[in-house]
Amino acid sequence: MDWKSLLSSRETPTHFIVEGRLAVERLQESSYFIEKVIRIDQDLSREEASQLLGFHFHRGHLAIARKPAPTPLSAFKSGPIVVLPEIADPGNLGTIIRNTAALGGAGVLIGKGASPFNAKAIRASAGNLFRLPVRRSPDLLADLRALRQSRTLIGASLSRNSLPLQKLPTFENPVLLLGPEDFGLSPEIESLCHHLAYLPMTREVDSLNVASASAIFLHELRPTFP
Repeated sequence: MDWKSLLSSRETPTHFIVEGRLAVERLQESSYFIEKVIRIDQDLSREEASQLLGFHFHRGHLAIARKPAPTPLSAFKSGPIVVLPEIADPGNLGTIIRNTAALGGAGVLIGKGASPFNAKAIRASAGNLFRLPVRRSPDLLADLRALRQSRTLIGASLSRNSLPLQKLPTFENPVLLLGPEDFGLSPEIESLCHHLAYLPMTREVDSLNVASASAIFLHELRPTFP
């Protein structure tokens, strides 16, 4: 394995890079196959790492891991599922993965957009990518149709049919759909939702960053913790 080329690529169809002590430790605790843990100042100097990665690297911990087999829908157990049909920013994606893990979610289902194996997404997830089922859907609409047979789909939307989140009844194992901040959920996806909800806000602010919104929605939809 040419691990230095993998560092330069950052992510390939089969491998990805993990940066930082916490993320590497959580990778090591997981079932992911680790190709190499790179010891800075032993396997590689900090200067060499920075040159290969393309930025000033100062964290001191690196690892190269193999991407796992695709996560099946059956991997999602109890708790809310977060669905992101089209998320562009890997930092937001990683933060949503972290929020989902922290607030009792069953996992994250992704359509188009950022990769969960992007190094920025992994850092933002604080390594929770390795603790939580995350599925990149090959056919999101088919997955949603399958999920709505046994779960309640709740779409975050500012449409005229939306209710304030606090006015929704309680559902067991709901599915929360969060669209892009600029244009939201598509009409086709909204039509699959059992309910549409929004977060009431003041000062004429009509939306929050999607990662921030995910935490509030999940807190309201969360299961009862022991």
